[in-house]
Formats: sequence, structure tokens, C-alpha cells
Amino acid sequence: MLWISEGRAARDETAFRHALATGHRLREAGERMTDAKIIDAYERAYNIAQAIGADNREPEMPPQRDRVTMARRARGYVMSNNRSSGASAFSGATDGVNARERKALATMGRKGGQKAAERWNDRDSEYAQKELEKLRKTQQREKARGRSTRSRISQYVNDQYIETGLVPTWKEIAAEVNASRRTVAYHMSALKKLEEIPES
Repeated sequence: MLWISEGRAARDETAFRHALATGHRLREAGERMTDAKIIDAYERAYNIAQAIGADNREPEMPPQRDRVTMARRARGYVMSNNRSSGASAFSGATDGVNARERKALATMGRKGGQKAAERWNDRDSEYAQKELEKLRKTQQREKARGRSTRSRISQYVNDQYIETGLVPTWKEIAAEVNASRRTVAYHMSALKKLEEIPES
């Protein structure tokens, strides 16, 4: 258990340490480090820290999306082999988290998750509008990228059909346009419905 002062537990830090240790244990056991398993470890440790070291504080569990962010960062640290200095939040360690772990907690707790949630509550705020504009531009780029890929697939398939009288395989198309088989399947299905490529 990590402590801020006597009787006052460092709830977020304790919970994160335990989530990180859980990630290491899962990796060492050859098990999948799913978000759900890491989040479950975080929540259990947070609730224990709240029960024995609340010091008259109300529970301030971060929002779910921030717990997901925490899980993904913890998994990233585990995969890069950045083992916490304490094997478990319950190993009796009393030292604080290191700088990298504090960064991982940047969106957690009252000063992270709740503020992030508050910024999103007002959809007309400058912050929300900027983030929504970023999202809109990202979506536009993804759509443009999809149209470009579909166009290249259509061009290649039709060119090959003109030259050989055969529709190339998905594997050949994927290699030509540098796309996954799943992407090729998606665009080929759409192109067939639009009758923009010949039937194989």
C-alpha cells in the first residue's frame, strides 16, 4: 500500500502499481493482458485503498475511458519491460511511483479524469470544439485514404482483367496496393455491388 501520509492512502498510485504488477504476472504466465483484467486489478486495489485509507475522502474512481487509457499504458510499460520497483501494490512498499508511472496517471483521478470529463461536458466549449474539429479532420483523412485505396484496387483489377481476362486474387491485389486482405475484401465487395469491376 502506498501512503500520502499516515492513514491517508495514495489510492490512484496504489491501484496503478497493482494493475502494473498484474500485467507483469499475466505476461510471465503467458496469459493475455486484456484491458478488462488490468482494469479489474486497478479497481480492486483502489477499493481496498479506499476502505483502509480513505481518510474521510469520498471514492473518486476515474471515468471508464480513463481506466481504459490506464490499462493500455500499463500494458505498454509491461511490453517494454519497464517493471515497477515494487512487485505488487500490496507487497508493503511505501515508496512513491516513479516519474514514468506518474505520467501514466496523468489522466487518472480527480485532477485528471474528472477534469477531462468536465471539459467534455460543455460541447460548445472551446476545448470541446477544438477536439471535435481534430476528430472531424481525422475522419476526413481516413475517408480520403479509403477512397484512394478503393480507386487503386478498381484500377488494378480492371487493368489486369483487360490484359489477362482474369480477375486477380485478393492476395495479388493486397500485394499490389499494400493493403490487408480484410481491406481488399471490404473494397472488392463494395466495388462488385457498384458493378465497377468484372465478376470473377
